[in-house]
Amino acid sequence: MRGLTAVLLCLVLASCGQTPPPPQAPASSSPASDTSTPSIPAPLPPSSAPLTTTPSPRPVPGATTLRGMVSAGVEVGCLILNTSTEQYLLLGADPAIAMNGAAVEVTGKAEPGAMTTCQQGTPFRVESTVRINP
Repeated sequence: MRGLTAVLLCLVLASCGQTPPPPQAPASSSPASDTSTPSIPAPLPPSSAPLTTTPSPRPVPGATTLRGMVSAGVEVGCLILNTSTEQYLLLGADPAIAMNGAAVEVTGKAEPGAMTTCQQGTPFRVESTVRINP
C-alpha cells in the first residue's frame, strides 16, 4: 500500500508543472459568426541586441543616480558597484559597460528587499548604465 501511495504522489507532483492544452472550439455543422475571444500573440523571444547606454527619455519616479567602480561579487555573475559610502548589487546593468574594474554611472532604484543569490550589497535595479572616466 505504501508503494502505491508513493507512486500516486509522484504522478500528482509530476503533473503539477504541466500546463493544460488550450480549450478546443466545439465543432459546428453550420457556418456562424466567430464569437471566440481574440487570440493573444505569443511573447517575443529576448533580443540579442545590446542594452541602451543612454538614460531612458522619461525619468523614472524616485530614480537615483550612483557613481562608482564595478567589481565582481563573491558569487559568480554578481556585479557590485562600490561607491564612496556603500556597496550596491547591480541588477540589470549592461554587462558590456558594467564590467569588473569599470567606472560607471547607473540610474535606477534601490530594492533592499529583493531576493538574490549574490549575498552582498544593496540590490539596485538599473535603468541605464554609462561608463565614466574615473
